[in-house]
Amino acid sequence: MAVDQARVAVVAGATGLVGQAVLAALSTADTRKAPPANAVGAVGSAIHVLYAKGRRAPALSHPRVQLHAVDFAALPALPPVDDVYITLGTTMAAAGSQSAFRAVDYDAVMATARAARAAGATRCGVVTAMGAHAQSRIFYNRVKGEVERDLQQLGFETLVIARPSLLMGERRALQQAHRPAESLSLRLFQWLNPILPANYRARPGADVARALVDAVQSGRPGLQVLSGQALQAG
Repeated sequence: MAVDQARVAVVAGATGLVGQAVLAALSTADTRKAPPANAVGAVGSAIHVLYAKGRRAPALSHPRVQLHAVDFAALPALPPVDDVYITLGTTMAAAGSQSAFRAVDYDAVMATARAARAAGATRCGVVTAMGAHAQSRIFYNRVKGEVERDLQQLGFETLVIARPSLLMGERRALQQAHRPAESLSLRLFQWLNPILPANYRARPGADVARALVDAVQSGRPGLQVLSGQALQAG
């Protein structure tokens, strides 16, 4: 996965299946040409990770990674950045209500994008979901679609939207809550994967992260929507 070391990144949602893989990709890329992390005015020296106050911090120690415990409902001004990766998300079961779900999957996502844009970000990569549509009758899909619609109004030069189906990966290793319904669906999807259309196949979180980072780093102007085979490992 080629990562442009000349660009400073913000990552929000770095404890999830996709977010932790995005962070790993950015932090383990070749840094031989990058300036020291403590250099004044260093370019490409930091990856700013935002996580909610009161929640566990990402389990990663790296000289280029700076952790920021924030209130997503009242984000402070961010340092100058170039790229923003947003993999924030919850489930209706975990959130407990539609308003709590929307606070994470719409409000926190949009707040992060706006703050990054105000700090100079020109490229944005975000994970939504298959079926996202602002006019959907399904609440989950409607919220994801509203995010996609409103992100396009922020003026990013490059906007990459990843729309995976179910995500595969070991959530226990990430200390995430067990999701019985999702686990059952994953077992079914894994059995059906070979015969399902590409857009419906479950994808490893690492594959989605790889596709997202590659597309953002390519810097292709305009909107890119990644689904199906575009989310397969390259």
